[in-house]
Amino acid sequence: MELKDKLKYSLSVMGQLQKLIVINIIFFIIPLILNTFLWLFELKDISILDYFVVEADLMSLIFKPWSLITYGFLHGSFSHLFWNMIMLFYFGNILVNYFGDKRLLNVFFNGILFGGIIYIISYNLFPVFTGVSSKMIGSSAGVMAILFYITSYNPNHTIRFFFVNIKLLYIAVFLLLMDIIQIPVDNSGGHIAHLGGALIGFLMFRSFKGIDFVDIYTNLSTRKNNKKIKRNKTFSGSNFDQKKIDSILDKISESGYESLTKEEKNYLFKASNKKK
Repeated sequence: MELKDKLKYSLSVMGQLQKLIVINIIFFIIPLILNTFLWLFELKDISILDYFVVEADLMSLIFKPWSLITYGFLHGSFSHLFWNMIMLFYFGNILVNYFGDKRLLNVFFNGILFGGIIYIISYNLFPVFTGVSSKMIGSSAGVMAILFYITSYNPNHTIRFFFVNIKLLYIAVFLLLMDIIQIPVDNSGGHIAHLGGALIGFLMFRSFKGIDFVDIYTNLSTRKNNKKIKRNKTFSGSNFDQKKIDSILDKISESGYESLTKEEKNYLFKASNKKK
């Protein structure tokens, strides 16, 4: 099996939480590598991150609206990435165990999106930020949305954080207070976005549906897969059951590739390789 196939297979059997963590790590490393090449060619004034960070300036948002999502996959330092991924791993696993992968993705992305929106509104609303130029990166708003979603569901859920057992309620209240207290001190925009993420997580559990990012992605990928899949092709010359393969392809057409079970993904992956 070629490296490309191995990577594709690994991603196909990986859970959504693991994929989120891997994507965050990749997007932390890529800018560092690009900056090295820019430095070698003495292009020091060019910053790749500027195209993906969210800024408080409304004109900047008009020219790069995607930044309301992409900023959530960028981190300024290894410690910034490390602690966000630790919390995402702990709290994300709890949410997945209770509600599944789809809810995890929707809560995380809504936290990122609305955390960014509340950050921009705050910088254009409060007089203290008048004339202040601000940029923001980090997935903390998404992590806070996840934390407050599961805390709203079960505040007494206890996790073992390193060497101590702590209730989710205590963690959520502590982080919320720390963000409020630190707004006037340092990284005001980041702490405001954290509060926005926490609010959205709470509201999504109560009644606010938010944007269904998973359904949007599924519909887009289904259209793409429908163009590629040719129903008249068979996996001849193999030991694979064509009816089972057709059933899996039908499922992709109806619900998207992500709706497949690990067994179905493995079966389709092996059958397609056999066909080659």
